[in-house]
Amino acid sequence: MLEIELKLKVDAFEPTVAKLKRLDAKFEGDFLQTDAYYDDSHDSLVNSDRCLRIRRHQNHIGQAIELTYKGARENHRFKSRREIGIKVEKAEELAELFSYLGYKERLSIEKKRSLWDFAGCKVALDELPLIGKFIEIEGPDDKFIEDAQKKLGLEKIPHTPQSYAHLMEEAIKKNGSKQRKIVFDKK
Repeated sequence: MLEIELKLKVDAFEPTVAKLKRLDAKFEGDFLQTDAYYDDSHDSLVNSDRCLRIRRHQNHIGQAIELTYKGARENHRFKSRREIGIKVEKAEELAELFSYLGYKERLSIEKKRSLWDFAGCKVALDELPLIGKFIEIEGPDDKFIEDAQKKLGLEKIPHTPQSYAHLMEEAIKKNGSKQRKIVFDKK
């Protein structure tokens, strides 16, 4: 499957939530997601702009686990890459399998996500420690994404082409931290 998405850095979600509600978008839920990224000792995946991830979704209903492979970005106006996602039941066993294959966890990121279905697109309101708030609009093609962006009044915000993992790596380096498990403060 080809994933096409637009990522926008924002200061607040409230204006977008108000527009989503006013435009009858369907709220799909609030999730706490933990994304664990894996690579070999040479960072072969990262260096070739690919990713192997185990994602844990948690909400009021329960937990789901998904294994995702993302290919290198393709030449496209918005961030576009091949994506394969598989629902799995046992994250620990999968991580152990990766270890035997020479892959280790290189980064783990916690993320709060509110998901909406709007204008043929998925609109995710994401908050991450260290890097802040983002709105992702994922759709079947550029036209759907641009239309959703305009309807939400977000067309003047510049596109952020980097992945969350890349943005987090930059923030970690800037902070001089050695921490590889990035979570929200549990105050």
